[in-house]
Order: sequence, then C-alpha cells, then structure tokens
Amino acid sequence: MKVIEALASAIAAEGIDHVFAVMGDANQDMIVELCEKHGLKYVQAHHETSAVGMADGYSRFSGKIGLATTTQGPGYTNATTSLVSARLHRSPVLMLAGHASLRDPYNPQGMIDQHALAKLTTGATVKIDHANNVDYCLGEAFRQLKARKGPFVLNMPQDVLHAALPDQKWTYRPMYKAKVLQPPRADDVVEAAKIVSSAKRPTILCGLGAAQGKAEPEVRKLAEYLGAPVATTLLAAGFCAQYPLYLGISGGLGSDLTVDILAESDVMIVVGASLNEWTTHFGKILENGKKIIQIDDREDAFGWFARITVGLEADAKVAVASLLDRLKESGKTGRHPAPETVQKIKQWKPPTVSYDDGKWVDPRRAAAYLEDKLPKRDRILVFDGGHCAMVTCQAMSSSSADNWSIGLDFGAIGQGLGIALGACFARPGKRVTHLTGDASFMMNVADFHTAVNHNLPLTVFVFNDNAVGQERHDLVHKGFPTKYAEIAQPDFEKLAVGFGAKGFRVNRLDDFGEIDKALAVEDGPVIVNVRINRDVELPVSWEIAKALENTGE
Repeated sequence: MKVIEALASAIAAEGIDHVFAVMGDANQDMIVELCEKHGLKYVQAHHETSAVGMADGYSRFSGKIGLATTTQGPGYTNATTSLVSARLHRSPVLMLAGHASLRDPYNPQGMIDQHALAKLTTGATVKIDHANNVDYCLGEAFRQLKARKGPFVLNMPQDVLHAALPDQKWTYRPMYKAKVLQPPRADDVVEAAKIVSSAKRPTILCGLGAAQGKAEPEVRKLAEYLGAPVATTLLAAGFCAQYPLYLGISGGLGSDLTVDILAESDVMIVVGASLNEWTTHFGKILENGKKIIQIDDREDAFGWFARITVGLEADAKVAVASLLDRLKESGKTGRHPAPETVQKIKQWKPPTVSYDDGKWVDPRRAAAYLEDKLPKRDRILVFDGGHCAMVTCQAMSSSSADNWSIGLDFGAIGQGLGIALGACFARPGKRVTHLTGDASFMMNVADFHTAVNHNLPLTVFVFNDNAVGQERHDLVHKGFPTKYAEIAQPDFEKLAVGFGAKGFRVNRLDDFGEIDKALAVEDGPVIVNVRINRDVELPVSWEIAKALENTGE
C-alpha cells in the first residue's frame, strides 16, 4: 500500500463525501484515488480561492468536514485568503496541498515554504515527509478538525505520496474522536448564578460560538426562565429567532431597539461572542455599569474588548445548561419579562425609510423587497460585498442561524460566491440566495460557471453600482475624486445567459417584476443584475470606515 492510498482510505472512512479542487500535477493522483476508489463527488472549481471557499461553505451548511485540494506552489498560494477566512469562522476544512517532491529542491514551485505559510494562515498543518509518519499526520489533522478549531493543511510531497508504507497490511481506524464538551468550573457557575439572580433586567447575547455549538435549546430555556430578551451578533443572525423576545442583530447593522434594550440591561449573559466594537455598537451596549457573564470555549476570548464580571471557559451548551441548573437548585424561580421591555418590543416599528431611487433603484428598497418576497422559513442566505453586505444584512432576516452566512469573516470581498456554492452542495435541492456587490462578484465570477456545470439551485442578486461601493463612499467623505473607485461592469444578466444560466435585470422600481420572475425559477442558477443608486449610503457605513482607519474624525 502506498501513502496516497492510505490517506484516501482514511478520508473516506471519516465520511467525507465531496472534494472541491482545481486540478494540477501535484494533486491529480489524489483526486482520482479519492473519486475512483472511494466514490467522493468531485467538484472542479475554476480558481483555488473558490475551491477552498466551497469547502468552507459546505462545512458551514452541512456541519461536516469540508475537503479541498490544491496543487503545489501557485495553486496553494491562491488559496490563502480562503484559508484565513475559514480559520476566522472556525470551519473544519481539510486542505490537501500538493507539494513539490522532497528530492527536487530546485523545482520553481517549491520555492515557497508551504508549511510555514500554512502555519501563518491556519495555525494547523503538517507535512508528510516520510511514509512512517502517516498515522501521526492523520491524527493531527482529524483531532484539529473534530475539535472544530478551524482548517487544517496537509502538505503532500509527491515523492512521499507514492512511497510504500512499511506495513503493507495497514488499515485506518477512525479513532480520533470529537472533543469532549468542556464543563465550566463549579465556582464560576455559582458566582454567575448569584449575579443573574439579582438582575432586574437580564439580557442574553449570542454569537457564532453559540450557533456552532448548537446551544439554541439551552439558551432558549435559560431565556424563558429569566424572562430575558435574546440578541445575536451578525454572524449568528437567526439564532433563537422563534423566541418571542428575539431582538435580532446587535450593533450598527441591527436595530435601535436591540441596542437600546441591551444598553439598558443590568446583567448581560454573552454566549460565544467576542464583544467586538461592531457587535457592541462601539461600546454602547456595554454602558450603564452592567455586569457581564461571558461563556466561551476559547481561553483567549475573555477581556479583550470589555471587562467581564465572570468568565465561564466552557462549551456553550454545557455552560448554559449548568447555569440554569444552578439557578433552579438555589431556589431561584422563573420570572416573567419586564413589562416595559415587552411593551417596547411590541410597539417598536422599523423607522420609515425615504428612498432615493434617482436614475437607478435605491439598494435599500431592493433589499426590503427581497425581505418581503423570499420565503421566510426556508430561505438560505449568503452575503458578500462591502456596502452591499451592510444594506442587505440590515434589511433581511433569517429564521435560523443555520441558514445564514456571510463571507466577510476576514473582511475580504469575493468570498461569498464560493461559500454559496458550497451551501448548494451541502443542502442538495434547496435554493440558495447569494446577495453580493458587483466588485465582489467579479472577483470570482468564473466559478458561477460551476453552478451551471452542476445545475445548482443558486440565485445571485448583484447589487450593481459600477463601483467599489464602500470605498467610493469613503472618498466622498474625504473630499477625494470618486473616479478612482468607479469601474464599468458587464451586463450580468447577459453574462448569465452566456454561461448557460438565466439572467434578469432591474433598473428601477417598475422592473421589480423581474425579481418576481427570478424568484419563480425552480431549476438551475440565476443572476439578477440590480442597478442601484450608488449615492445611497447607510449612516453606519462611515462610522465603520472611520473605526477601521482609527482616524477619530
């Protein structure tokens, strides 16, 4: 048995069923081994950024390990942005990286130290430098992936791949188990329960860690017991959405209602969220001397953005359940929510928007129309783009955190299409809606053809301002010429037809019937080119831009 055969059999034994790749000389044998002998579905991408993005999206929407493979050298370096994005989202993506033969030190594609680069981008990598260390490498990979700490890069030198294993009777045993859910320290639970017991207006804020930890049942029970409203970070939108006191997203892309209720609370339980400045709306929800109980399974998550009262380093499900059990054991009875809070939630209405369509449609109007027209419970949404992502995330909602994802974990545009494609493979037969800007979509537009090749139920709404929208707004504020952020784009509806898909165009309000036609399509991929008024800017857009630059102006 060769090393390549051992690796492929291990991957198949772990239940991995898709491989996303751009084929090259250093990974083609592995692709054939996986697909011909073990039946994995092969998805040929057009660029490595998209291949790893698809594996990331597949992982996000399936809950399984996503598998990608690249060839050596430029194939590997092309994938680095998607690897960092997956790392920040803590997506379990296994990347099999083709690697120059160890016997060929002058191979020009071996000049880059792939192992060092993998450490920088993922922090988790091994290189199979001898047939003897196959077990070690597999152990390192699957322990990392099953702990859901993020992606793992397995560098595969070509000569080692085809070396024979010393033990020709070698078989793989899936012995690398998922981590045991970590309980909190008992003393921390007792202290947290005392604080919660004395709270007059408790609130709960949940982030990506709560969503990935599948802690919604436990959080909802705690919220009902305390009569506490529940808000989420942008990455966890839809978490506890069916709870009557669900507030939606916290921060500038949420509502004033959410920020106000969180700011007014005296005790806030934070589950799997970092309390960064975007979530806290630049610290507003942390005001009024509130006490913060933070639950997170990362030891470095505490105290970076805000001083906390009690930290529970533990799995979200276990910690929330432990806190509720302690409250009940101490004789703390469940209570009704504060009447004034309930009244405020019932009476709140979104502020009236004065649309500014100009020559093209106001992007807020288009996003609001989609919010009304897309099915509420079954919609699967993937967002991308700078200003476009702000507009659409603020206007749209999800009934479940499992059906919502954004491509901006790394602050990079262009990641969303790959994630949306991966979502299509993860949820076969379910239509995925991708909302993006023109500059974002153009970054990886070639891989829209992957949707065509596989006849995927993917609908892409391109909010098209013929510009890099957020940067154009920034130039306006700075008094600089906007021409540097403006770029003529193709007719995306015609591009769709050229690729073999369906295309629609919206120029103004009278054209919204084209959106209805697009939403009625049941089979295959669709692009809707929505021409938007690029002068329309969300107020929070400049606040975020200033914070990123830290100009203070």
